Amino acid sequence: MSLVANTSQELDTILSQRVDALLAQVQVMPQVECPEENFFGPNVYIKQVTMPAGAVIIGKTHKIDHLCSMVSGRMILVDSNGDKKELVAPMTFMAPKGRKVAYIVETVVFQNIFSTDETNLEKLENMIIDNSDSLLEGK
Repeated sequence: MSLVANTSQELDTILSQRVDALLAQVQVMPQVECPEENFFGPNVYIKQVTMPAGAVIIGKTHKIDHLCSMVSGRMILVDSNGDKKELVAPMTFMAPKGRKVAYIVETVVFQNIFSTDETNLEKLENMIIDNSDSLLEGK
């Protein structure tokens, strides 16, 4: 299956529709626990999540580019541009804004890293995540 789009905006729409369709299917499947931890330092916030092997993970839509560090594991990642790549830990990289979808090949410990002095998790979520997505968390 290939994507046909004449503009970047059309491509964004097509990809969003495909991710939304996948999300709708994944939501009716058994859900897995992905433990999260939050770390704060001077001018830095790190959200760490552990994702089990065999899981399909559909991330929330990030509003901003940010650093990521994959501490351990292996996954296949599809980003907001539709680019698919295998990621093998350890590695650190810049993640573009948008939503990502991943298939976890080997249990992954993953960190999203943001430059901020904010420590209130609710405020951070509003700053970082596009909560207008009606499909997030079954809304």
